[in-house]
Amino acid sequence: MAVRALIADDSFFIRDVIRRHLERIGCQVVAEAENAAQALSLFRTLKPDLVTLDIVMAEVDGVDTLAAFNAIRREAPEVPVIVVSAMPFEEHRRSFLGGGALDYIIKPFTSTAFEQVKRKLIAIFPELAQTAAKQARPTARQAPNATPPGRRA
Repeated sequence: MAVRALIADDSFFIRDVIRRHLERIGCQVVAEAENAAQALSLFRTLKPDLVTLDIVMAEVDGVDTLAAFNAIRREAPEVPVIVVSAMPFEEHRRSFLGGGALDYIIKPFTSTAFEQVKRKLIAIFPELAQTAAKQARPTARQAPNATPPGRRA
């Protein structure tokens, strides 16, 4: 069974990047939110296994990212929350990690930066290990200097 993920970020581009990273390791993105209020509503309705949460999103209906984060942690402390932010401030990082976030990623991030998150997710969701391993193995088409089928090296 796929790990169901909710992505919350006000940038469509960043949501797309996160979606591709999560899907590559076997997660199923069940919803995307563009503000914290929408994220909290979707979280309560869909009950995803994993949440990514941008820090700086518009406050809607009195719900900002910190309020959404605290509500998610209170209502489902077992659900990992990955905080994604363009704010590289150590105090924010310490605050969210101290509040129970699985990780704090500074954007823009690279595939290499996502590797640490991937390892943490595989530790929590072992079923992701198989998909992640398949992605790590080069296929004949990807392998450098691969001998075409039917030819001898």
